[in-house]
Amino acid sequence: MVPMEPLAVFVLAFLLWLSKDIYLRPVVARLSKWTNEHVAYWSVVSTFEVLLALFVTLICPSVYFIRWDFPVKAFLVLFTLSILSLLPAVGEFRHLLNPTTKEDREMIRLIKSSSLARLTFLQIISTVLPEELSFRYVFLGLLSLWNPFAGLIAISVFFGLSHKFSHPNRRWNFLLSNTLTGFVFGLAYLYTGSLLMVMVIHWLINMIPTLYVKYERAKKSIATGVALSLLSPLVFRDETASIAAYLRGMSSLSGLLWGLLIGSAMLGVIYAGIKTIKGRGRR
Repeated sequence: MVPMEPLAVFVLAFLLWLSKDIYLRPVVARLSKWTNEHVAYWSVVSTFEVLLALFVTLICPSVYFIRWDFPVKAFLVLFTLSILSLLPAVGEFRHLLNPTTKEDREMIRLIKSSSLARLTFLQIISTVLPEELSFRYVFLGLLSLWNPFAGLIAISVFFGLSHKFSHPNRRWNFLLSNTLTGFVFGLAYLYTGSLLMVMVIHWLINMIPTLYVKYERAKKSIATGVALSLLSPLVFRDETASIAAYLRGMSSLSGLLWGLLIGSAMLGVIYAGIKTIKGRGRR
């Protein structure tokens, strides 16, 4: 197979990813007869993301720059940056402590009634695996072969603001937090090449609030652990300086502008698709 140009593969991969529900829906319907509908849907989506990543690797082998080691110092510093990226939305987590709506109470009930193994499994198949394979490995990986900083900006914007489509009631401070988190995840992948490390960071960021709710007796220990992790950039100053230097080295005004343009275009395509589907539904 003759390798394709990264930008052409990016467009192809984005269109395949965007239209996945069309051809995955029958598979989900069949699997739902055997298991929970939520589990069925995300199991099928995760499988699709794995196959998409394999397909992209076959037609553009240079996208594969994954390292299989686990850089601990970088992990600790980047995990801290991920925690800090949540600050704009910290007030939104109050519903975990004081649920006021039926949806919030149902979520708390599900967390408390589910085993840790089940919660871990659901986080992996519904967020960590599909999002890291698509947003970081496929989309960012392909764009970075053309312009790493433009790719980082584009996918951060797309990752953050696209949450509005799946969570219509999500406020802008939460979307800002999603965007910043996506930026840290993308920077972590470009800097280390360790997709496994990024997946672990993503899983931890999602699981900390869940564990805080589920294990009430361990709340102080969890909060203390998170607080102590914030010291990582100071403890590992050389690693922090290296990450900052890497970011400065690839930053450019043209990359920023291209990134904003591409990220906005990706969001626009989704918005146009949603409007088209809704328009047909009214007929």
